[in-house]
Amino acid sequence: MRRSLPLVLLAACLALTACGPGPGPRAADPRSLPSGDPRYRPLDAYDTTDAEAAVLGEARWTLAKECMRGLGFDSLRKLKVRPAPPWPRRPAGTGVLTLEVVVSDEFRYGVQDPEQAAAHGYRSPAAEDARHRPRRQWTLPEYLALTGDFVGDDPRTVHGHPIPARGCLGQAERRLHGGVDPRDRTDPVRTLSDRALREARQDPAWKSADRAWSACMRAAGYGYATPQDAQEGRDRREAELKQRLSGGPDADGPTGQEKRAATADARCKQRTGYVRAVHAVDVRVQARLVAGHRGELERQRARVREAVRTARAVLESR
Repeated sequence: MRRSLPLVLLAACLALTACGPGPGPRAADPRSLPSGDPRYRPLDAYDTTDAEAAVLGEARWTLAKECMRGLGFDSLRKLKVRPAPPWPRRPAGTGVLTLEVVVSDEFRYGVQDPEQAAAHGYRSPAAEDARHRPRRQWTLPEYLALTGDFVGDDPRTVHGHPIPARGCLGQAERRLHGGVDPRDRTDPVRTLSDRALREARQDPAWKSADRAWSACMRAAGYGYATPQDAQEGRDRREAELKQRLSGGPDADGPTGQEKRAATADARCKQRTGYVRAVHAVDVRVQARLVAGHRGELERQRARVREAVRTARAVLESR
């Protein structure tokens, strides 16, 4: 599942302001994949499927659009909600620098395709997200009414109407999820997935794969110990900052330095069999965590199924 995480950078403070649900399509349903397929993960059996996410997204935006019209935004009457638009991004030039991180399970083990890496560096998840879901440019009043993500002196009303808590999208989320915004509830699938990755990286087999990959990267002229070090790219920060401050058309894109490092990274993963090796460790750790948290995971699945039933009822009533 692909998740878009908008971050707001204000002065010297980095704050998470919203998490926009909304995966892009998978190549296949993970529930039908063999365990040796790199896309297979035991926790996916409890995650929201793409079909469910599509229904939830359409219903969320259907409700949000109705809310927005109630706030006086009649221009959104014809807004298309199938497929669901990406989570809104604060418009540029409003005194806040917004950074967006797109997290995708398809890139759980980092870049793997040299051609993709050569084009997008380490930003393939964001590029894929943009390809599947073109982004709309919102005005500041629209953005605030949709998200309720206020900064400083942002107005809390529009057209004389108070903006609901977390905006029209937050109101829609509460409607679909039994009065609770899912962002206020711990997602055990995501929590255990992150834990599995942390634990798997400490496994001797994973560390062995890291060493083989690192040796390949040294031969290519890079001194990274792990793919995570390469993706973080501390040695590229100065070049990235200069490009970002340049204000050119590619200011927010990957630098040539990043693209070259990512391409070498992907090639070394292929040459050393990195993904196959670490995936086996990941699956083993996830299976253990699923066995220890099955009740919690099943309750999460039940909540998702109930939300999807509510979403379908919303759509059928329109």
